[in-house]
Amino acid sequence: NFGWRRLAVSVKRATFGNPATPDGRKVSPEIFWQFCLAVTVPVMSLFLFVYMLQADFQTAYEGYPDWLQGIGWFGLSLVLAAVPIGAVLNWNGKSELPSMEEEEECLKKLFEERAASVSKAASGNADVADIEIAAALGQKQL
Repeated sequence: NFGWRRLAVSVKRATFGNPATPDGRKVSPEIFWQFCLAVTVPVMSLFLFVYMLQADFQTAYEGYPDWLQGIGWFGLSLVLAAVPIGAVLNWNGKSELPSMEEEEECLKKLFEERAASVSKAASGNADVADIEIAAALGQKQL
């Protein structure tokens, strides 16, 4: 399960070191995004799918013959059925995602590496690579 906590950590890791968000972006307001991801996105996706499917059934495609449209709809059905069938066949109940502890430890290491690079650059003991690392992580060169 990806979950809210993993999403927040992933967003922070993905935006870490960006000049606008050197410590990573926080997902806020949390309640808004949790509502959007749990309710709004699935409901609107389902609505759009049903609406487009209904429109496709009501309007024939550019005068193609019925037998050819039947082949197209059959192909679409196979593709749409492949996802749930593949999920059921390959379901083993175990996640291949790293544990949350590993994810948070990786984020902690990023903060520590940045702090070490910045302190080296500030003390004047930094070589060119350290200064480049500090700059890449969104820190000013000293």
